[in-house]
Amino acid sequence: MRFIKRSAVLLALVIIAIFIVSSIGGGKDITITINQGQSLMQIAETLKENDVILSKYLFVFKTRLSGNSSNLKYGDFVLNSDMSYDEIIEKLTTEGAKKETVTLTIPEGYSAEMIAKKCEDTGLFTKDEFLSALGDDYNYDFIKKIPKKDVNYTLQGFLFPSTYEIYTDSSAHDVINIMLSEFEKQYPADYDDIFNVITKASLIERETKLDSERKTISGVIQNRIKKEMLLQIDASVVYAKTNGMYDADKVYYKDLETNSKYNTYKYVGLPVGPICSPGLESIKAALNPENHSYLYYHTDEVKKDGSHIFTETFEQHTSTMN
Repeated sequence: MRFIKRSAVLLALVIIAIFIVSSIGGGKDITITINQGQSLMQIAETLKENDVILSKYLFVFKTRLSGNSSNLKYGDFVLNSDMSYDEIIEKLTTEGAKKETVTLTIPEGYSAEMIAKKCEDTGLFTKDEFLSALGDDYNYDFIKKIPKKDVNYTLQGFLFPSTYEIYTDSSAHDVINIMLSEFEKQYPADYDDIFNVITKASLIERETKLDSERKTISGVIQNRIKKEMLLQIDASVVYAKTNGMYDADKVYYKDLETNSKYNTYKYVGLPVGPICSPGLESIKAALNPENHSYLYYHTDEVKKDGSHIFTETFEQHTSTMN
């Protein structure tokens, strides 16, 4: 018990000492850049590396204690070595980005190839620069769970679709890092089966725009996999046929023979990897498929509202198409 009390006193003295030392300095102004998407610990590391703070752990503790963990802004900041932790936190939460920015909106269902083209059209950098940067190293735990497969892009499916404010001078690496950071924040489960979940979610995302159908389609995919049936999902063919751009209006019978591991008309089970970046609702549907006996579905040509008709047998499937 005495040891515990002494340890607590010692810890308190260390914290007090850090506070005292952190308030004594040469009063030097230091300009730092907080990038969009940086985590609290990454921001603390940036401050520590630039000699703005003495302890990144104390900064994280103080920020969380103040309730500002999610309120830190990004941009360029001029800080002073004499500033206290509270003063630094206040400045990082009250000042915004000062660099010129551009709004980048990535819709749900966009592939990495489409995102690359969107970045190029926005004037950030070229499509090739973005696709090349997908091969860079990024420090996220979920990436370690992505198996090494013969996929077009390892990070396909993990670039979270959202609206971002991006510095106009950002590199492709910076933008990809922001999207991966957002994926890490949004993913609602552990990472054990993350690759299959995102692959399945990407199929769901491209197959329907109705949230009410996502879990039903997830159930169909699960049922067909259990029966070792071909999934026969058109979106997988379109991805393979268009090199990820989804710019084909129709799928012809000849397209179903496209020789690609993404083609679920030729290979049983899930495709070799994700075919787009799914939104959160599709991810949730992949994690929680609806329990039913449906094996088939097709677009409802009577309603023409994007909904589907679900059936259990091939005979029912063909009869409802007439």
